[in-house]
Amino acid sequence: MALTGVAALIERISRHRRTRALRSLAAQWRMTYSPHDLLRIAPRIASVFPVPGAADVYVVDLIYGTKGDEYRYVFTAEYTTGVIRGKRRQVRAATFCEPRGRDGDQSPQPVSLAPGDLPLLEQYRRLAPLPLPVQTE
Repeated sequence: MALTGVAALIERISRHRRTRALRSLAAQWRMTYSPHDLLRIAPRIASVFPVPGAADVYVVDLIYGTKGDEYRYVFTAEYTTGVIRGKRRQVRAATFCEPRGRDGDQSPQPVSLAPGDLPLLEQYRRLAPLPLPVQTE
């Protein structure tokens, strides 16, 4: 039981650090952060998700805002790939835009995924909606 408790504590600390970093990133981008999919993005992107055969698409750590005439979303997409024995759960940062006054007739915009070989926070940075300010020391 002690080992399980330690693992849970480590996961909680890791989650807290990731949440704090993503909140900071959202503030830099002048956007809003939500740890949950409050805007129900997952059902809207399932049909245009760029991974063939991806199943059980789940959205967490959502950063969202407006830019011009569109809504912009940057989030963590969790999904399953593979068939029968080779199923694997994947976690990638992704982005998606949609027009502000969209009609139900419009086809969904494509979802873009960050390179999977990067750490998750770096994936978010790659999908930055605006050029980040240059930091000088």
